[in-house]
Amino acid sequence: MSANYNRFILSLIVACAMAALAMFMASQAYAAGPRLADTFTATTANMTPADVRLRMQVIEWQEAEARAEAVSTLAAGADAPTPLAKLPTVGYVWPDGSPVGYSVKYAYRTQQPNGGERVTLVTDKRLGSYDFKGWSVASPAVANDAPYSVIELDLNGSGTGTGTLSLVGEVVLDEEAGTVALKPGAPSLLTNVKREAAKP
Repeated sequence: MSANYNRFILSLIVACAMAALAMFMASQAYAAGPRLADTFTATTANMTPADVRLRMQVIEWQEAEARAEAVSTLAAGADAPTPLAKLPTVGYVWPDGSPVGYSVKYAYRTQQPNGGERVTLVTDKRLGSYDFKGWSVASPAVANDAPYSVIELDLNGSGTGTGTLSLVGEVVLDEEAGTVALKPGAPSLLTNVKREAAKP
C-alpha cells in the first residue's frame, strides 16, 4: 500500500471518530433537555380534577419587550398578527401522568413587599384541553372560557406557597406595563406549591 493510501485511511478513521463524538455529545445534550431557569410543582385543589400534580418548568424569564408582545397578542385574541402558539416557548407545564405538556408563552416573576415572590405563567392552550373531560370548578363566581390559561403562584421567602388558575376569575391584561394578572379574590386552586432546588 502507498503512503498516500495509508494517510487517506487514517484521515477517514479520524473523521468518522470526530463525527461519532459530535453525535454522542448532541444526543447527551438532547437527553438532558433545555437548561432551566426555575422549576415549580403544585397540586390541584378545590376543582375537577383534584390532586393532580403539576410540574412547571421555566426555560427563561422574559424581558419587557417579550412580555409586551405576549400581552398584546392575548389582548388582540383572534385578530393578533402572530398567534399565541407561534410566540417563543419559554417553559412547559406537565400534568403528572400525562404524555403531553403545555407550552408557556409568558413567564414573569415579581418580588413582593413581604419578601415573597409572585410567579405568573401563561400557556398557549387551556389547561385540561388534552383531557377527555376538561378541567372545571363547581359554580365559579366568574367563569373564564379563554383559550389559554394563566397560572399565578404566590411563594414565601422559603419558596413554598399557594396558587390559582384562570379557570375562574377575570384575567387583567396591562399592555402598557406588559403584565398579566388574575383579578384579586380568585379562589386558591393550587396547593403545595414549591420551587425545586436547582440541579447542578
